[in-house]
Amino acid sequence: MPAKYADYLAKARKSGEDTAYRHYWELCVILCLRDGLRSGDVFVPGSRRYADPATYLYTPEQWAPRRGEYCRLVGKPQHAADALQQGKEELHAALEELEQTLASAAPDDTGMVRLDEDEHLVVPPLSAEDVPAEAKALKDELAGMLPFAPIASLLIELDARTHFLDCCAHAGGRKLSTSTETKRNILAVLIAMATNLGLARMSEACGVSYDVPAWTMEWYVREETLREANTVIVNHHYGLELAKVFGGGTMSSSDGQRFPVRGKTVTGRNMVIHGGQVLSAYTHVSDQWSTYGTKIIVPTAREAHYVLDDFLGNATDLPITEHATDSHGATLINFALFDLVGKALTPRMRDLTRVTLIRDDTPTEITRRYPHAGPLLGGADQVSRKGLIGLARRWRRKPRFRLWVAVPGVGPDWFPQWSGCADLVRRRLGDQTELKFCLVRSHAELLCVW
Repeated sequence: MPAKYADYLAKARKSGEDTAYRHYWELCVILCLRDGLRSGDVFVPGSRRYADPATYLYTPEQWAPRRGEYCRLVGKPQHAADALQQGKEELHAALEELEQTLASAAPDDTGMVRLDEDEHLVVPPLSAEDVPAEAKALKDELAGMLPFAPIASLLIELDARTHFLDCCAHAGGRKLSTSTETKRNILAVLIAMATNLGLARMSEACGVSYDVPAWTMEWYVREETLREANTVIVNHHYGLELAKVFGGGTMSSSDGQRFPVRGKTVTGRNMVIHGGQVLSAYTHVSDQWSTYGTKIIVPTAREAHYVLDDFLGNATDLPITEHATDSHGATLINFALFDLVGKALTPRMRDLTRVTLIRDDTPTEITRRYPHAGPLLGGADQVSRKGLIGLARRWRRKPRFRLWVAVPGVGPDWFPQWSGCADLVRRRLGDQTELKFCLVRSHAELLCVW
């Protein structure tokens, strides 16, 4: 029985109200059943919406011929002994690097990763880059030379280079007309929605009837057409030489932004901190500053449930291998899922001193090998021999979990919300406690270890 409902039952029992007590019990059972169906802990045989989540896995017979190819694609060993050895080597290599950094840092050096007087790890923020005055003057001069271009003109030129408007196909299946009028109407709808102007005011500004942009939006501008058009633009941006100056497109990050909304909305929630009703737009941005994924979510929901959604659903040419989030986007399940698909999750964590670390030997031996970094693992969990045996037994079945992110109609964001997912991941990765991660890089990089 959930703790938040226990007081109602206790009060009804104490007062002797049998009818109220029975009604409270019935209400609690119904609410718990609803939560179980939504999370996947309770399933209905024969149902599509409330099916058993385990049916989304490959069967052992289906998985056997695919196992070798999958392990090769994600860079994971097929044998448990090789995987355990690889994990130990990565852990000790990272600890050796941290040991050298701590040994060379003075306690009063505020710009280095160091140990303070209480032997606590201190990771200072990165210092701001000093921009010379000449560079600032040149930047202002170049900015003054750029001509002012209306947003409509920019979109027209962008379409001439990328043809992204061709992605806005008619909902009836007919191809988009190449007429100037149709393109003008689509651009008007895009500008009206992007600037929060609305279709009514946009129709007044363009001198057309409201029915024209409304009809265009209903038949041409939909979520699937916008995603396809955005993919075309991101691919064009990735191919530009100037974009490579900012990054290679191998890393991305995601975060949510709150926006105020009015009227009735499914995803909006009233939040006192924002002064009214807001919704959250969760965006994925590459290191080239291109947004390759956007999803509207409930602002009170945890963002970690949606990290994998657009990351694994990325249809662009960006070769992303590493993803960064804030503390709200990092969970043990996300660490496991990223590792299962051969990707790296490197979140920015707060309260690092409260993070549970992991070690593969006794505290005495770890401290002897790493005098500076070893004491940081004194209170860590040690991987037991039983846990290693359990991992070796289940290693052959571990990557079957990968099918969850490829099932049509079932997004990756659904599975981290299934409470049974945690137990399944832990059994696939071994019987040792939980999946842990520790700070072992000199520049606040996170290494995920088992």
